[in-house]
Amino acid sequence: MKKVIKRLLIAFSHFQAKLLLAFLLCTFIPLSVIGCISYAVSYSIARDKIVDSAILAADQLHVQLNSRIRQAENVADTIQYNMYTLNKSSGQGLSVRLEELTSVRNNISLYKSTFNFYQICIFFKDEQFGSGEGLFFYPISSISSYGLSLKELNHLGSSSLWLYQPQVKLPFVLSHDEPPSDAVICCRAMVNQGSKELEYAYFIMMSTQEFSDMLTASFSNTEISCFLLTPDGTLAAGTEKEIKGQLINSVKDLISSHDSKPYYEKGGDCYYVLPLENGWHQVTVIPHSYIAGGTAVLLRTIFIALLLSLPLTALIILLISRNLSKRVMLLSKAMEELRLSADMKTQKHYPLPKDQNLYDEIDHLGLAFEQMQATIRQNVRSILELSLKEERLKYQLLQSQINPHFLYNILGSVNTCQSLGKLDTASRMITDLTRFYRLTLSKSGDRITIRDEIEIATLYLNMEKLCHSSELSWEIDLEDGIENFLICKFTLQPFLENSILHGISNRTPNLFICIQAVYGDDTVIIRIHDNGAGIPEEKLSELKQDLERKTVNYEKHFGILNVNARISSELYGSGHIDIDSKPCQGTCITITFAQIEGDLE
Repeated sequence: MKKVIKRLLIAFSHFQAKLLLAFLLCTFIPLSVIGCISYAVSYSIARDKIVDSAILAADQLHVQLNSRIRQAENVADTIQYNMYTLNKSSGQGLSVRLEELTSVRNNISLYKSTFNFYQICIFFKDEQFGSGEGLFFYPISSISSYGLSLKELNHLGSSSLWLYQPQVKLPFVLSHDEPPSDAVICCRAMVNQGSKELEYAYFIMMSTQEFSDMLTASFSNTEISCFLLTPDGTLAAGTEKEIKGQLINSVKDLISSHDSKPYYEKGGDCYYVLPLENGWHQVTVIPHSYIAGGTAVLLRTIFIALLLSLPLTALIILLISRNLSKRVMLLSKAMEELRLSADMKTQKHYPLPKDQNLYDEIDHLGLAFEQMQATIRQNVRSILELSLKEERLKYQLLQSQINPHFLYNILGSVNTCQSLGKLDTASRMITDLTRFYRLTLSKSGDRITIRDEIEIATLYLNMEKLCHSSELSWEIDLEDGIENFLICKFTLQPFLENSILHGISNRTPNLFICIQAVYGDDTVIIRIHDNGAGIPEEKLSELKQDLERKTVNYEKHFGILNVNARISSELYGSGHIDIDSKPCQGTCITITFAQIEGDLE
């Protein structure tokens, strides 16, 4: 994520990109606000239209369902009259009762076929004539197979009872091999007011598939769901074969909490609940996805309009901003090239109009840039010359300081040998000192090869060994070819002097010094390791701080700090010195500087 943000910041770091971004923001924000407001208003209008259209279809369906319910109620009223005439003939002869029963059967068959009912069932007392007919007439005792008890029918009165009965099987004569079907049943019953016994009952059955087809036809090719719920919350018919029980429970909760309100909204979905004349409910569910799908065209239209307007606006802004930012970019490029250029001899030009009367503020800035560039070139040339002279003077001063310091120490050793009567040793030291300074003075440059520096260090160790006899030994290990690189003159001697002077003690009488020169990463690394007495912790901490500050202390550690000041210069390798020491275990000096090749002549 940080990389992406960084790339975006880099992409918009140019003046023209910033100007273009500013124009785009000033255009895009108002367009986006207008687009969002337009979409919100249009979405609200479109949503209301979609919902109103679904409600209108649901209202029309409601009329059809009630019409069908009333049709069943009317037929039930007609059958009530037929049952009255049939009961009236019960006290007459068999032929009259048979004739009346046949007439009622024909009427029922006519009602069934005319109004496309699933079945009409008449229930008589078990001992009554015709109760075992099995086609339209059944004994009262068989009512329990429909999930009803006689007690429920006894309290029915003159009104109808509507119920949902799954898997109702028609008589074999009527159904043949047809499977059972779910049915919507309109029940009527007649109770003897004197004996309180059920005289007869009849059911008008309609297939639930009929109602499902009516619901599906009203909302075909839509995501709208419509279904019928019984008072106890049973799903009687619907537009889908399977409707989730969670949806039905939500509708039951809505109906129970908002009985007087037909329209509800919950979870983005819309519910339209209408009570039917038989006490059931017609539920229409308009899902949010259907509403969103209906407004998708509107959303795409607004999005495409914005998508087309933004590139066109960006193109116009690009053409305008290019003319404004072109000269600023040219001036910036000229300044950037001047900043990055290592060659100050080359002057970077900013294109100016030939006619000075046509100069504007940016052109005057470009003219000032060229004048400033000429002044900077002159000043940089002077500063470089002065810096080189200063560096050379500093180096010569440090070199001039360390040579007397070294000479003073050697002459002190010679004087000591003479005092002890070691005249041969003093003579050999003077001879080696003569060779030492002949070699040193013959190398007149500020830098010498590592080969010559090792030779100077070896002469110094030979002089010191004359004083310390068998107490001092050393080893020099150089990688192939590394002796040809350049190093500041008189770099190793101060460290060797300190190793000998402070390394030999009662606990470390025999001193061994190892000098190594190896390759680093475009650097040369020289290590001087001894097994001497080491440096105390406080003194080592003080020495490291002085090395880090690159200062020269004339009272303490003069030789080491002098070398550090010279070798850390950019002209002499930009090196650094690290010291690691442990008491009675020895000291390791690491000198690191850049690989420098040059013609010594």
